[in-house]
Order: sequence, then C-alpha cells, then structure tokens
Amino acid sequence: MTKLEELMIIAQNIPYIEPSSQNSDEWSSDELIYKSIHISLHNEIQIRAGLHMCNKFPPLKLVYKHILAGYIKFFTELNSRVVSSQSNY
Repeated sequence: MTKLEELMIIAQNIPYIEPSSQNSDEWSSDELIYKSIHISLHNEIQIRAGLHMCNKFPPLKLVYKHILAGYIKFFTELNSRVVSSQSNY
C-alpha cells in the first residue's frame, strides 16, 4: 500500500484545475474538498498538521489516503482529457 507521504507528493505534482464556477456555493462536495486539499498540499503548516493528526488518530490516515487517491485519479483523468482536447485543435 502506498504511504501517505508518497500520495501527498504525487498529488502535489498533478496540475490542479479550478472548478468551472467561480461561486463556491455552486461547487459539488468533491470540488470543495479537492480545492481544500490543493490549498493544504501547498502549505507546509497544513501538511505538518495533517500528518500529525493522522499519526495521533490512525483511522484518519485511511480516510486521508482514500481522499488523496480520489484526488489523484480525478485530476490525472481531467488533465488527460484537457491535453487530449487541446491536441485535437
């Protein structure tokens, strides 16, 4: 199983694409969570606090890993679609 720290590094290196709506009240729950993850992955204090909480409460580590895996899958596929649509022009 991939370590949490490895998933965080992978996620940090995937280009984030903003939701289509500028109004966060219109975002889906996934879009809201993914934006929050994006912000956290680029803030050293958030990273350290998240890792600390996961070490204090191990079940959180499973949840965090599951959410990060979803983030990675979603943005990898979305970026692939964007690149593919751009190469068609």
